[in-house]
Amino acid sequence: MPASGDPMMIPLLDGPKHEVVMAAMHRILRPETYLEIGIEKGETLRAARCPTIGIDPGYVIEQEVIANKPECLLYRMTSDAFFERHDPAVLLGRDIDFAFLDGMHEFEFLLRDFINVERSCHRRSVVALHDCIPADLYLARRDRSDESLRATSQLQGGWCGDVWKVVHILRQYRPDLRVEAFDAAWTGLVTVTNLDPSSEVLAAAYDEAVEAFGPMDLRDYGVRRHAEELRIQDSRILLDPVLMPRHFAF
Repeated sequence: MPASGDPMMIPLLDGPKHEVVMAAMHRILRPETYLEIGIEKGETLRAARCPTIGIDPGYVIEQEVIANKPECLLYRMTSDAFFERHDPAVLLGRDIDFAFLDGMHEFEFLLRDFINVERSCHRRSVVALHDCIPADLYLARRDRSDESLRATSQLQGGWCGDVWKVVHILRQYRPDLRVEAFDAAWTGLVTVTNLDPSSEVLAAAYDEAVEAFGPMDLRDYGVRRHAEELRIQDSRILLDPVLMPRHFAF
């Protein structure tokens, strides 16, 4: 990652786009089950070739996303509503191999999504989180309608929200997890492995974590500090059929 003299800004990440990385992960890892939260127009959903669940209260799909999937279950509802009503492992017939979490960009939503998804995973599952490496304060604003810093941003109109906090929560409460960051354009891709579906640590600590990390602000913590602590890796690792399995294997 190029150096920046401003602690409140880093250069936009310039690795392969996250859609390209996700497609490579599907192609190389060949998961047998997949779940995605925040499918929007289906750009990442279409890469799956296995029984798939997609969740988004406002998706608008204008392209072929079913492709070679033997099953594709789409739910037009919030992820909270989905997990209240459904068990993804039951719907898919087995645990989740691969999940992509790109729903509401407020950290408590992503934290709940991770808690709920991990319960239906297995030890070798891979969970990918999007937008956890904002390049500036505008991208990291919690309120999407706040345009006060728009002119200072390298990606005007973009929005990561404050989901970056989830990385810190996972590292504090679940040091057993393997959390890695990659430079997928433009706001990164974080992978979480060594999952434990039996763990209730995060669920038990949810209220405490939300209260503790809610006031946390990148204005105080520093955009550059956050990025440097993640030790961001080259996303091309995830495009390589030899290197990627060294990181992940179902």
